[in-house]
Amino acid sequence: MLHYLARRIVSTLPILLGVALVFFLVFNLVGGSERFLYNILPPKGRTPETIDQYREAYGLDRPVIVQFLDTVGDMVTFDFGRSESTRQKVSYLIARYVPASAALAVPAFVVEIALALALAMLCARTRGRWPDRLVGVLSVAGMSLPMLALVIIGQRFLAFEAGLFPISGWTRGLGAIRYLALPWLLWVTVSVGYDVRFFRTALVEEQGKEYVRAALAKGMPRRLAMRRHVLRNAMVPILTYVVIQVPFLLTGSMLLERFFSIPGIGELLVQAILSYDLPVMKATVTFYTLFFIGFSVLTDLLYAAVDPRVRLG
Repeated sequence: MLHYLARRIVSTLPILLGVALVFFLVFNLVGGSERFLYNILPPKGRTPETIDQYREAYGLDRPVIVQFLDTVGDMVTFDFGRSESTRQKVSYLIARYVPASAALAVPAFVVEIALALALAMLCARTRGRWPDRLVGVLSVAGMSLPMLALVIIGQRFLAFEAGLFPISGWTRGLGAIRYLALPWLLWVTVSVGYDVRFFRTALVEEQGKEYVRAALAKGMPRRLAMRRHVLRNAMVPILTYVVIQVPFLLTGSMLLERFFSIPGIGELLVQAILSYDLPVMKATVTFYTLFFIGFSVLTDLLYAAVDPRVRLG
């Protein structure tokens, strides 16, 4: 396993190189350095002399290949300097905003996956009967509700009218739970339907295989067969589906962060794009890339844990 992890760490470098190339082409060449200088300079300070000084200070007068290597070096060493908007260290901003995003996305995602898996197991066991049909109808109804509409309804009726939740706000520590409860509820309501449908399909397909029918014919209780055989072997496509969603948790929470005033990484990225804050954008893109790679490695490890046929080469 250590050999496998070492190879995956080494393979991260070409991925970061590709991400750095795309970032550099989009924001340095296509977006242009002039826009970056326009945003960081005050209107009265945009004289040719000042622009030349800033261009030299940020290395924008150097050859393109040197600027690209600087971008790669920043991503590899995690040295992103200071934000041009707030003048705070980018590492401080990342460390401050990431926990809020994690507090919003991770608990809601875990609860939603667990609930979807439990409902999918119920549907697979009662296939064709009323529990299966009821859950199917509710899943489709949840899938049909747009998040924006639910946010407006939740803030209007559950927060403002009923007073069950704060409309918006944020605080550090355990006090944040009261502000996160409504976003968690909305997240689970919108997302659980999609996952129930997929998990049910994977479980029903596995349930129809010969080894399951043989186990049931030998007298194994259906509940035990579902847990010991069907669920375990259906976990490979389920894990693939879940891990594909994980990297999008940070971007998927942007809407909730904006409407509920939660200072998360999505909000930081939006502010950086609006102000063309290159150091912050570079840091968030790097963080997002490493987030994706980390969960890809975790997926391979989970494959080996749930399926004995999988070996980490």
